[in-house]
This record gives sequence, C-alpha cells and structure tokens, in this order.
Amino acid sequence: MIENPHFDRRLSMWPFRKKQVLPPPEDFISGDDRAVYSTTFDQWEFEIEGIEFTLAGREFDRRTFGWAREAITMIKRLEAEIDRHVLEELDGWPCDIATRHLLSVSMDDYTSEGHLDLAYVGDDSWGDFGVNVIVADGKVIESYGGD
Repeated sequence: MIENPHFDRRLSMWPFRKKQVLPPPEDFISGDDRAVYSTTFDQWEFEIEGIEFTLAGREFDRRTFGWAREAITMIKRLEAEIDRHVLEELDGWPCDIATRHLLSVSMDDYTSEGHLDLAYVGDDSWGDFGVNVIVADGKVIESYGGD
C-alpha cells in the first residue's frame, strides 16, 4: 500500500470523531446513603426505604437524599390516589393488575418543577407497558400509560 504524505489519519473519519468517554463519577455517600452512577443510563441510582430513585446527569446534589425522604412521605400519604390513577390507566389493557408495583421514582424535575415521576410496572402480562404517575405539590397532577 502506498502512503499518501498529505493524508492525516486523525481526520479520516471527519466530521465524525470518537467521543471522549469520561470515567463515571465516584459513588456519592452521605451517612448510610449511597448513590451509584449508571453509565448505561447516564443517571444516578439509589434506594431509600426499599424505593428506587433515579436522577439524570453527572452532578449529584447532596440534598437529593433528603428530598427523596420527603418524596417517600408524600408517596405514602397519596398511596390510595396514586393506585387509583394506576388502575385507571390499566383499564382495558390485558395486564394482571395484581402484579403492579413501583419500579422507580425519577427526581429529574424535582428541583426545577417540584415534580416526581413514579414508574409502575407488572409481570410478563404487562409486556412493555408501564404507567407513570406525576406528583407535585402534594397531589397527583397527571398519569399516563404506554409502552
């Protein structure tokens, strides 16, 4: 093969360049709480009182653990109303409603809008179907289902 002296290998895929991969942030630990960064989903994941929480982005605000505890209190207080919304979204779908459970709580919009996004799933009868319930200001403001 003849080498071209004017060819620069670094530019051979121009305008495409390999994106620099940043190492994942170290786990964030505060007392007994630990948040782990998922490089698969580009989000922080942590559990408090058996409830999974997520927070998108590379930055983690230490106040998030306290906000999550506030969220748990609100979720428990609104449990009957949340469940009613989940059942309404499942109406007409061939999902086994007895298997519904909270998968995770997204805190992505909590600091900016005060919204929590609760994701509910079920067994194999649900397939890819899921129900999301949005909670803000101590009440359910929206729910929707889809796959």
